[in-house]
Amino acid sequence: MPSSILVAHDGSSHAQSALKYALETFPDARIVLFHAIDPFETSPGEDRLSSLTEEWLQREREAAEELFEGALAELDVEPDTVDTDTAVGSPAQTIVAAVERTDADQIVVGSRGRGGVGESHVGSTAELVVKRASVPVTVVR
Repeated sequence: MPSSILVAHDGSSHAQSALKYALETFPDARIVLFHAIDPFETSPGEDRLSSLTEEWLQREREAAEELFEGALAELDVEPDTVDTDTAVGSPAQTIVAAVERTDADQIVVGSRGRGGVGESHVGSTAELVVKRASVPVTVVR
């Protein structure tokens, strides 16, 4: 059994299912709830990228903390029982890189994220994580 699980979360329902799966399947493992801060992501209605300033990064980290709090509250999980982490970069690359930094021995991801294509069974981030990770990856639908 893995002792440390990295659960990637982007705020999507698939990511929330991945978190629920990890908590239920590995009750004795250390859970690291992880969010990749994508500097190339634009919000609907934005016509250009935000400037990558310290203020931008602080806002993104605060948004990640809110995402973590909401995800854990929805599953009625005490926040102090789960570790959290963020990193800036392409989601797939930062998820794979976080494995070493967090000492995780397994990754759990949702099958699709917020930008999921309707008929696709596995999103591009999940697919890249599966291909590049040095540890087992579970993809949750």
